[in-house]
Amino acid sequence: MMSVHTATTGKHDAYWSQQLFACLAEMATYDTNAVLLALAGVNVVETERRYPDDGLMFANNRWRAFYHCHEAASQHQNEHGHFHIFTDIGGDQWAHVAALAIDIYGQPLYWFAVNRWVTDGPWLSHKQFIHQLRTSAEDEQDALLGRWLYALLQLYQAEISDLFKSRDERVRSYTKKLELVSVLERQEIYTLATKEIGLQAMLEKHLLR
Repeated sequence: MMSVHTATTGKHDAYWSQQLFACLAEMATYDTNAVLLALAGVNVVETERRYPDDGLMFANNRWRAFYHCHEAASQHQNEHGHFHIFTDIGGDQWAHVAALAIDIYGQPLYWFAVNRWVTDGPWLSHKQFIHQLRTSAEDEQDALLGRWLYALLQLYQAEISDLFKSRDERVRSYTKKLELVSVLERQEIYTLATKEIGLQAMLEKHLLR
């Protein structure tokens, strides 16, 4: 017999796969992708600059994101740039959730967790991240890019939770030799964990069964 948890998880994944597919279909209609939407109206992309200029708010302003690129030497392999995603945890505080690497075709490559000095501010535990998703809601009035990001967050919540666990394990491995504060502020330590995205396989798994 299928457990209630398994059934609920299946419905959740199927729903967000449908939402994500709808976003992709809409992007295809307008011959665009996530990066082109973030860079709308931009003629020359500047490294380190955040796009859009005012950032992107979505899911009833509980989540926000921006896109940017680094110099080629500091980019991850096959990456054009990445989105940094944050969530509102109250008290005018925004916690960095994860970065989403994007390839030159505007397609997601993998999630990654950065060291604290990169974005500063508080971190979430994997349980807090799930709580943030479960206590927020989609907003049909959001821009297409916001709806796309939110669907990805919902669909990949298990993988992002695992990313947090890997991040914490990596930090613990460093603290065997260094003080925690030193680890979190050490600029040669940038990426703490990565989690690949197989978007086509994910959609096929939940839409074609």
